[in-house]
Order: sequence, then structure tokens, then C-alpha cells
Amino acid sequence: MRLTIGRDELLKALNVVGSVVERRQAKPILTHVLIKAGDGEVVLTGTDLEIEVVARCAAEVKEGGSITVPGRKFLDIVRTLPAGSSLRCEMDASRFRVAMGRSRFQLATLPVEDFPNLMDVQWEEGLHVPRVDLKRIIEKTQFCMAQQDVRYYLNGVMLEFGGRVLRAVAADGHRLALCTAELAEETGAERQVIIPRKAVAEMARFLGNESAPVEVRLSTNHIRVVQDDLVFVSKLVDGRFPDYHRVIPQSVKEEVALPRASVLEMLGRVGVVSTEKFRGIRLRFKDTTLAASATNTDRDEAWEELELNGPVPEWEIGFNVTYLVEAIGALEGEEVLFGWNNSDGGARIKGKGKAEEQVYVVMPVRL
Repeated sequence: MRLTIGRDELLKALNVVGSVVERRQAKPILTHVLIKAGDGEVVLTGTDLEIEVVARCAAEVKEGGSITVPGRKFLDIVRTLPAGSSLRCEMDASRFRVAMGRSRFQLATLPVEDFPNLMDVQWEEGLHVPRVDLKRIIEKTQFCMAQQDVRYYLNGVMLEFGGRVLRAVAADGHRLALCTAELAEETGAERQVIIPRKAVAEMARFLGNESAPVEVRLSTNHIRVVQDDLVFVSKLVDGRFPDYHRVIPQSVKEEVALPRASVLEMLGRVGVVSTEKFRGIRLRFKDTTLAASATNTDRDEAWEELELNGPVPEWEIGFNVTYLVEAIGALEGEEVLFGWNNSDGGARIKGKGKAEEQVYVVMPVRL
């Protein structure tokens, strides 16, 4: 292998691929990046056996070949080199040599045959989704994923395909998030898949903000997203997501329109003195005001009132302030709709307008 490649293009590809590569792994090959050179391009692949990311970049390939190199170490080297420079790379026996100006590096390699491959699966027919929509529904729901819950199917985001609709749903037993995107083409028969937690975070980082579509394809146990010169593959969680329709109230007895920015500011201030572990805050609706209060074990107290546009039903209840802030903060627009049926059920929070596209449910806490 002998090639010349631009540092900036290589760094961009390595930043994407290197995100799934760890410095230390039980299997040394998983700390490496697979490099394939040929036909005027370099293909870089990184994997942790759950996720695989592939990136392509143009290069002047004088002699093709394949090699594996320590991923994080190679990324650190390229990052330190001057912007706009060109790198000369070549393979010599079991060493990978990198040169730029008077700088020289040699990296140890491992056999290419040992590098795993997640791509060797049977993919179903794909669909095209605007990348900005796919990124939006993931970012608007991922903060509600569970963390290391024994109910493993909650440790990720569920994507639901059906008709011309793509939905993302996440829940952790205390709250639930739903976000919907309308598609220009039919997705075929309805299907649900659960993307694991780490893959969700990587996919949100992987996707750009452009409106150009990405190709999404599924297999029995994997999902693949293709964007320009990048390919993202992840295993799916083997399980069935709970029926989220039963959690989201289809109707509520009471509903109040709240000024989004003012409520967020009030919750942020009062929440400062809430107990660190439970983050409890009490809300009280009465007459034409919403009052928020919090205390902690040091006997600190905070209280603030917000004047609303009209009379509201009297109601008092406690919530985790972090859950409220994340849900209300994820909505857009000047007002949010805060609805409830009773003190035992969850509060339904959504925006005005196309409110059904984005809905949050937050369960109360006892204070």
C-alpha cells in the first residue's frame, strides 16, 4: 500500500470512524481501524461489534491494499499535523508508515483477516428519509432513554415505520417522549425496531443538518444508514417495545397553555435548591398563577410565581424538575400545552399547532 492523502479529509473521516473505537478492548483488533486503499479512494472502517462506521475519502493511491492500525493513536497523530498538509502513507511488512514534511511515524498493525464485518447481512429494501428529520426525531427523544435498566428494551430509542410516517419513542419508566416525521414515500408494512443507547448517540452525531435524504435499510437484527460517503450500521435490541399508546393520554380533563420561555426560566431558578438525588419540585396551579417551590435536606427553600393569561384549574403536584425542563426545552414555539387527568397519572406536555408530532409524558413524584 502506498498513497498520498489530504490531512483535512482524512481527519474528518477518522473523527467519524474513531468515535466507535476504544483505546482498550478485550479483543485488540477492536482498537484498530481497517484501511482499504484502491480506485482513487481510501475506505476507513471502525467497529465495536455492536456498531460499525465506514467513511470514504479521496486519495492518490499509487498501490492499493488493506491494513489495520490503532484507531485512536492514528487519529491523534493526524489531528496534530498542520491543516492543509498532505500525508504520505505506506505499508512495510507489519508496520504502517506515515510521513508529512520532516515528521515520521510508524504504527504496528494486526492481521486484516481478524477484523470483524457487520455488513455481511441480508438487507431489506431501503427507504429514503430526510437526514434533518431523522436527526430531529432522535434528538427530541433520546434524553428519555433508560440507562442500564433491567428492562433492556428501554435502553434505546424505538423507531416505528408505517405508511408515510416515521416515529421515534423513548421511555425510562418515569417519562416518555414521542416525535414524528412525515415522509414523502411509503415505508411499507408497519415495523418497530429498537436502536441501542450507544448507537443512538453516535447516529445523532453522525447525521448532518442538511435536508438531503439518507438511505435507511433494515435486516432482521441490524439497521444501516447511508449518508454521502458515510455508512452507519448498528445491531438492534432484541425485544419488543411497550405499547406507548397506553401511556400517552389521548384526552385530558384539564389543559393549560404556559409561556415556554418563562416557565423554563422559573424551573431553572427554583430547581437550584431541589434535592440533588430526586430533583423534586412542587407545582401549584391556582387562580391565574403557576407557583413553583422546592426544598432540600439543608432546609433551603425556593418559591416563585408566574402570572398566566387567565384563570386555571386548581391543582398541586410534584415532579422531577430535570424531566420537566428537558421536555419543555425540547419543544418549540412560544407556548406549551400542559395537561392532566388526575394526580396519579402523568402530565402530557406538547406544543401548539402540530402538537401530535411531539408529545412528552412525565410521571409525578411524591414530595
